[in-house]
Amino acid sequence: MKHPLTHRHIIVHVIFSVFLLIYVGIGFRVYPDYGVPIDEYSQIELGRVNYERIVNGNPDIQTQYDRYYGPAFEVPLYVFGNLLQTRFGIDQMSARHLGIFIFFAFSLVLFYRFLAVITGHPGYGVLGVALLVLSPRFFAESFYNTKDIAFLSATLLVLWAYVRPKKPAWVWLVVLAAATGFAIAIRAQGLLLLFVLAVTLLFTGKETSRVRIQTAVTYIVSSLGFTYGMFPVFWNDTLRNIVGFWQSSANPVGVPTYYFGTFYVSPLIPWHYHFVWVAISSLLSVVATALMGIFWFAFFRGSKTSGGHTQPFVVMALIIAGTFLTSVFFHPRSYDGWRHIYYVYPCLIGFSVYMLQQCLIRLRAPAVKVAFFVLVLLVCADVVSAAIFMIRNHPNEYVYFNVLAGNYKKAKANFDFDYWGISYKQIFGYLMSIPGTKPTTVYFEQELPYTEVVMIPFLQKKGMRIVSSPEEADVYVTINRDFKEPPPLRFRRIYAVTVEDADASAVYVRDGFIL
Repeated sequence: MKHPLTHRHIIVHVIFSVFLLIYVGIGFRVYPDYGVPIDEYSQIELGRVNYERIVNGNPDIQTQYDRYYGPAFEVPLYVFGNLLQTRFGIDQMSARHLGIFIFFAFSLVLFYRFLAVITGHPGYGVLGVALLVLSPRFFAESFYNTKDIAFLSATLLVLWAYVRPKKPAWVWLVVLAAATGFAIAIRAQGLLLLFVLAVTLLFTGKETSRVRIQTAVTYIVSSLGFTYGMFPVFWNDTLRNIVGFWQSSANPVGVPTYYFGTFYVSPLIPWHYHFVWVAISSLLSVVATALMGIFWFAFFRGSKTSGGHTQPFVVMALIIAGTFLTSVFFHPRSYDGWRHIYYVYPCLIGFSVYMLQQCLIRLRAPAVKVAFFVLVLLVCADVVSAAIFMIRNHPNEYVYFNVLAGNYKKAKANFDFDYWGISYKQIFGYLMSIPGTKPTTVYFEQELPYTEVVMIPFLQKKGMRIVSSPEEADVYVTINRDFKEPPPLRFRRIYAVTVEDADASAVYVRDGFIL
């Protein structure tokens, strides 16, 4: 079998390169547009204390509140952000957003290669990458979500490492273990990747059982060794901190999340929470074709693709199954939509392109021809619709729902809307434009870190006073991180950040008050 990434497919490689360059060019144009997510400042601090431990031996990480959050991406991002600040004068948040975007863009190259290998043709790699970046939530969050998008990118690194050439075997195993250790040191869900790949190494392959056992054990030990090396909190009082990490990761208690018009706190979130969120906020064509692909693969007992690979599909299937079974039976900490399991989306895309490939392979049958063209039209229409939504609603494309959620006002009434608080940047832009000519009191319905660090100090410099109740306020600022009741009737809306006519955040003034 010839390798799919050769000069035989030079035209496809050029198409992918042009697509990637366009995507990167757009990213470099729009990265300053996005606001500051709710936990950006805590992530900066996490990167700082881990960097100080690595470089200066500073022990502050041992008492830092988020010490068991993975630092493997936060440390290089902290260094990169500081470098852009000092060398190029880019503000701290924009520098970080650019760094996140660059890492995600790099992982797209790995995703392209992974899909090319498992399908036997790089054209499916182009398709899969396009489906990922044209999913509005993923496009937007690839600029500011340092936790879940970074882990998604690390998952792509692991998948790519798994299918890379296995000769020499020790090099392949070291690369795979390093990628897995890196993933675990970003999010605890990396342990699921470790388990899935260990099981796959143990029970698949043509090697003898003894060799497979040796390979699996070596992989597990090496992966955990790399995790230890990338997790400075483990370097002191190792056993206590490993126990603390496990307890923190296993703790299911989260923050309130708004779901079907009711607030839930994990572990009391309904079993269907993640299923519904994936269904209503992904490209519907991806979800539909992925389900068909999974059933097709299972029905034909792992029928090989034209690439001759079955094991990578087993890995993706186990990742998907393990994630959702864990969600249903173990009730892990869940809130803010389904961002904690974003890493399953590339696996869904993998089965989506697999389904299209299987239809194309069997195109001689009339019924299959019809099915193939229907699927292609469905995917194209869905992608074009999503692209139009992204252009029309930029930089608020992160608040994306498909037709299953109903219109956006209905979606807002039923689900978390702007759970990152990103739209506050646009609210801040509006408040900055208000002339500071008269005494004004301002009430924030919800004070997020960006509010406290940036917005309030600026408004106070303009002579505005922040108050703690609506009754004292001339100006009422709201954000729909969770569902909020409208302000009292005596306030009227003068500005709003909207997504398809639904407010993500808004500014109101008291009746009779003129700014």
